[in-house]
Amino acid sequence: MRRFLTFIATLTLFCSCIENDIPYPVVEMEVLDITIEGSIGEPVIDRVNRRITVSLPEAVDIQNVKISHIKYSENATPSRDMIGTFDMRYPQYVTLSLYQDYEWVIIASQTIDRRFTVIGQIGETEWDVPRNMAKVYRRADFGLDTVTITSLRFGPTPEYEYPDASTIRNFNNETYTQTATVYNHGRREIWRLIVEPKDIQVDVQRAVPGANVIWLKAVGIDGAKTGFRYRAQGSEEWIEADESWYTSQGGVIEVALRHLKSQTTYEIIGYAISDAEESLSNVITVTTTDTFELPNAKFEEWSSIKDVYYPYLNEQSAWWGTGNPASKIAGINLTTPHTEDLAPGFSGTCAQLWSQKANVMGIGKFAAGNYFTGSFDRIVGTHGLVAFGRPYTLRPTALRGWVKYNRGVIDNRPSNVSSKIPSIGSPDRGSIYIAIGDWDYTTYGGTPESPVIVDTRDESTFFNSSNPGIIAYGEILYHDSCDWYQFEIPLEYRDFERQPTHIIIVASGSSYGDYFTGSTQSIMWLDDFELIYDYE
Repeated sequence: MRRFLTFIATLTLFCSCIENDIPYPVVEMEVLDITIEGSIGEPVIDRVNRRITVSLPEAVDIQNVKISHIKYSENATPSRDMIGTFDMRYPQYVTLSLYQDYEWVIIASQTIDRRFTVIGQIGETEWDVPRNMAKVYRRADFGLDTVTITSLRFGPTPEYEYPDASTIRNFNNETYTQTATVYNHGRREIWRLIVEPKDIQVDVQRAVPGANVIWLKAVGIDGAKTGFRYRAQGSEEWIEADESWYTSQGGVIEVALRHLKSQTTYEIIGYAISDAEESLSNVITVTTTDTFELPNAKFEEWSSIKDVYYPYLNEQSAWWGTGNPASKIAGINLTTPHTEDLAPGFSGTCAQLWSQKANVMGIGKFAAGNYFTGSFDRIVGTHGLVAFGRPYTLRPTALRGWVKYNRGVIDNRPSNVSSKIPSIGSPDRGSIYIAIGDWDYTTYGGTPESPVIVDTRDESTFFNSSNPGIIAYGEILYHDSCDWYQFEIPLEYRDFERQPTHIIIVASGSSYGDYFTGSTQSIMWLDDFELIYDYE
């Protein structure tokens, strides 16, 4: 009997061990497709961060947004029914389960053109939308008994209804506040409108240095002549900023001082002239930065390791990368040094980017000739992963260089790519773009050196001009062939508050190469790149 019980106990323990030790397979559950009614463009499905973002026009009621279709990975079990109407002011979460749980989030953004301005206003209107509040500053000597509102808008009509602005005039109370009753899609809202007196007439709010440029922003009196004067520290004479340098006028004024010396300290003062009286801001000092020259910018330095061309002499000096490590598996170098038919007046070598079709393990894949700041990361199956970016903290104004392009007709296109990608027989196109940004490698999958990973298996990782890490961006698309000429790509700055950490420059003979689409006749030649730090 004792032996029998011992046998049963042992058997039970054995069975228990088998039950606990069997591992579950890892099958990641995804949102494959979604339809959100009334949205602008296609929802962006980020499979890396399990996030879906959608843009809504201002006329859509964000509190009643309809999801009419959503498709998950096969066998996924959602934690909630996502078909229906949702208040998209708040992120909507859904967990997809099979063997493990995967939480996804749907986020909506909506830009509404709201306006609240008054005569005598100083600076921009401050909006606190969650608290239904708008605030402006007004010249103290104008008084608050009879304020004239020059614009009042909370959203598009007829979705929004609000009172006649001429009936809201007296802000001379303890809180400088009047209320406005607004009807938003039939819902009643109470907005607080604040007009606060301010003694200051002009205030410099931003002074961001480049090497030869300083970007300035000031707020002044609406209707007054507002501007800037500057001088090198130690000089006596003030220089008036040229009127052609200003990018906006009125109560908020912005200007890019130019033709400055690098690593030099300047004194700057803002002014506002109203009713023949001039008001001055405090004097501020700003020191311009140094410049930085792109390594191997003339494309003279190359090395060959096991028949693979690299755009550098050794790994310690590597700054540029190509897709050659992947394409060479099929015996092809997409990007090579070229010594014939150079740009006028040039000698030595340029870079040739030739889009081609490579066969790897019997699988044919199209690959675009490319050249980029960063490095080739690794190969997964028949797919290549590249790491974009190099450390860089300055603010150039443009990228200049020489290019020649032969545009082919698209002769490679997978059948399963998005319909937005041109079909076989359509003209191919080349591209060169530059981005300055503050990408966090922990978010974008790269390294501190090259923070942005592009994985050709996952469209959500493809780099584009709407990438949120971008601070400044510029691009040229080549829809036609061209002989050698000197191009210049101006950089448009989207944010002066954030500090750049990296630079990304990418050139491609076929701009749809991420989608394995393009022409084997498309070839781009590059030479003599340089960063520009001034405006003409």
